[in-house]
Amino acid sequence: MPDFKRFGMALGGGGARGYAHIGVMRVLEREGFRPSTIAGTSMGSIMAAIFAAGHPADEVERILSQVSFWRFLDLNPLSDMLNFSELVRFLEPHVPRKMEDFPIPLGITATDLITGTEVYFRQGDVFQAIRASIAYPGVINPIWVGEQLLADGGILNQIPVDLVRFLGAERVIAVDVTPLEVLREHPQKKTWWQQIFRRGIDANPIQNVYRSVEIMQIRLAEVKLAVSRPDLVLRPRLEGIGLFSFQQLEQAIQDGEAAAEGKLEEIRELLVMESG
Repeated sequence: MPDFKRFGMALGGGGARGYAHIGVMRVLEREGFRPSTIAGTSMGSIMAAIFAAGHPADEVERILSQVSFWRFLDLNPLSDMLNFSELVRFLEPHVPRKMEDFPIPLGITATDLITGTEVYFRQGDVFQAIRASIAYPGVINPIWVGEQLLADGGILNQIPVDLVRFLGAERVIAVDVTPLEVLREHPQKKTWWQQIFRRGIDANPIQNVYRSVEIMQIRLAEVKLAVSRPDLVLRPRLEGIGLFSFQQLEQAIQDGEAAAEGKLEEIRELLVMESG
């Protein structure tokens, strides 16, 4: 196996689309590439923690395929939608609690709603870091950590390339799992049912909130990537896979594999050290 340069992975947020990270990591493992650092945002923070704990892609797929997303929902309308204690119980057997104890250095992002600034977690309780990073606006409530009110890291840093570099990576591979899918709905093409009961996106305030946040995150991510400049960006196709399409685990993984395999020559050129 040839020697390769130290590199880090920046795993972007995107809800169920984050399952594509498994496919990307599977291809890298097959080629013998093991990241020296991993950072993640939102769903990417969960995936980053599992991979930084040393689990191979096949095992991660097995772990996630045995759990239902519904297990982590709290359907009480007076409480948070996320049953985080259940998520912790699920993750506890697979990851260390202290970020300092991970075999691969781990970073997680969040956003401070008080100051409007990014927050980087590199030590301390990994579950607290994950809880902050996945607090998606309108779905999961932010949490107080000291004097900071922390919410989804993707509000300001959807793909944490700068954090990976801060952790010491020579090269950075970023995985962007938030493609802006073009909506096919048009006012002139509504069905009679939509016209009568106003079931289109224009009359669905919750869907509008999610769509608005998604657009802002994607456009800001484009700017951040232009400034931070990862050495390589992988963009799985993920067509038809939404933020909450957790039942599409296999398809998201396949899309991640396809994205990495499509850039395999570039990955090798980036990482393999010249002999001699």
